[in-house]
Amino acid sequence: MKTADRHNFTRFPYRSDVRENGDINNGGFDLVQFPDKINDIHEITDYPWLKDFITQVNNKDGLFMTLGCAIGYEEGVLYGYIDFSSRPETPATVKDNLVNLDIHFYEYISHSIQDEEIRQKAIQYTQGILLWLASPLEIYGEAYSKVNLTFRERNQDGLVWAFDHLCYFLVEYYPNRIAIKSSIDGI
Repeated sequence: MKTADRHNFTRFPYRSDVRENGDINNGGFDLVQFPDKINDIHEITDYPWLKDFITQVNNKDGLFMTLGCAIGYEEGVLYGYIDFSSRPETPATVKDNLVNLDIHFYEYISHSIQDEEIRQKAIQYTQGILLWLASPLEIYGEAYSKVNLTFRERNQDGLVWAFDHLCYFLVEYYPNRIAIKSSIDGI
């Protein structure tokens, strides 16, 4: 994953803001602690699959938390981003390895699709619509990395497919893989 010294906001939570063009930034709020605030995210109203993704990633027992998002159409293309990071109580092994999360995601895709031709097409497709970027972030005064996942696709069904896989990866597959590795390593 590419890294940047700074990408958009660098501290979480952050306050709401009205931009010069009139767009409203709801601010960054902790959906793990305040799950009902998901209804304050006006950008996802028309995208129930993205709301479901955000809800599941921020479930009370997860490793990750979302930090911000945007989504919308421009010239017939659905584009946007989702920022997320590991949670404050997440093991250091996860925090330290966040910059390799894209590699682990594509390994998951590779292992989850048996047919070689379909697997290669799925990996190429997701690599074509998802752009991963890591940058520094401060959460409640502690240093972290955040992942900015930008997406762009004409076919919303393709994004739904990719985000379904990403959700399963972040909520089930990767946490279970970390748990197994920790028990093997005696951590």
